[in-house]
Amino acid sequence: MIGKFVLLLVLLGAFGYLSYNFALDYMSQQMTDQVKSGMIADGDAEALLEDPRVKELAEKYSGELTAEQKESLPFTTKEEATRVLFSKFSVSELYDLASKASGGMSAEDQAQIQELLESRLTEEELEAIMVIGLDEIRRGF
Repeated sequence: MIGKFVLLLVLLGAFGYLSYNFALDYMSQQMTDQVKSGMIADGDAEALLEDPRVKELAEKYSGELTAEQKESLPFTTKEEATRVLFSKFSVSELYDLASKASGGMSAEDQAQIQELLESRLTEEELEAIMVIGLDEIRRGF
């Protein structure tokens, strides 16, 4: 009897873990797609690539990341970035940010989002997110 109960707990735990990871991957892909489609429609990607900070990162991380560059970043995949973002923002905050980004933003909106991100993320985390975003832009456009 106890063995069946333990087996049930293990199975429920494994199912919960797999469901959690699937949901994170799905939400990460959905948010990325939503922002990318909005940027394509508005032509924001080209404007973003003209930003001096983005240009600097694009030059620093041009092409495939080396092992040394990967070690210097706290994370290097969309899924890892999503986990960090979910630990520092609520789901509704993230969807608000994604919808603002995909709907086009004024300079004031951009400044508010930048201030919010800088208040909750470390400089290394921001850099890693920007590197992942640059990689997505390169692959998506």
